Amino acid sequence: MSQEPTRLTHAQSARTIMKRCRNGALSTLATSPDGFPYGSLVSHAMTQDGDPVLLLSNLAEHTQNLRRDPRASLLVTDSLRRDDPLADGRVCALGHIAQAAAAERDALRALMLQAHPEAELYIDFDDFNLYRLRVSDVRYIGGFGRMSWVDLEGWRAAEPDPLWEAAQGIIDHMNDDHADALVHYARHFGGLDAVERALMIAVDQHGFDLIAHKDQGRPERLRLAFSRPVDTANLVRKELVRMVKEARGEG
Repeated sequence: MSQEPTRLTHAQSARTIMKRCRNGALSTLATSPDGFPYGSLVSHAMTQDGDPVLLLSNLAEHTQNLRRDPRASLLVTDSLRRDDPLADGRVCALGHIAQAAAAERDALRALMLQAHPEAELYIDFDDFNLYRLRVSDVRYIGGFGRMSWVDLEGWRAAEPDPLWEAAQGIIDHMNDDHADALVHYARHFGGLDAVERALMIAVDQHGFDLIAHKDQGRPERLRLAFSRPVDTANLVRKELVRMVKEARGEG
């Protein structure tokens, strides 16, 4: 191909990961042992402008840490790759965590329950409170060789990819039921005649990524573009059908 196919921006990719993957590693500064990074697993939701919302227990170690020092980070990793997690995307959002103000509590409560319906069992307990991580810095890693500190203004303005919820189902369906089509994509659109098998590892509104395995040599990652942006699983299906027909030389 003459030029790199269109991709999501780093800000869009990072926001998509934070939207799709609703659990992450919260790091706070420990009170004991003093000053050491303390990691814990938490669930989160996202505000429209890109701040994670957390529901934390007063009894939790991380909450005790935050009362002394509100600096924290939330690391969230994508869940699309199961064979090689280090080749998958991840986001680390840094900032200060503060308990939700009374005026915003109802809105943040609704966001948390939308992302985690199971939290309704305990969200109104006296020892649980809603918190907002007010993001000041964002580090995005999109796999090997694709990384940056994301511009904060871009982070706040970015929208998650419209396929954030459908992507996993699309990937699983293609890998499980249409392995032959993936090989055709790699050979025809990627120019890799020696490909024996291929695996879809990512999909978004602009296209999809494959790992192509050849009879010799190292696997190659390919980025293949749709003919136009798509925003539903049905439109993705139509694009993939069109592309495989082209790759096979059919009508």
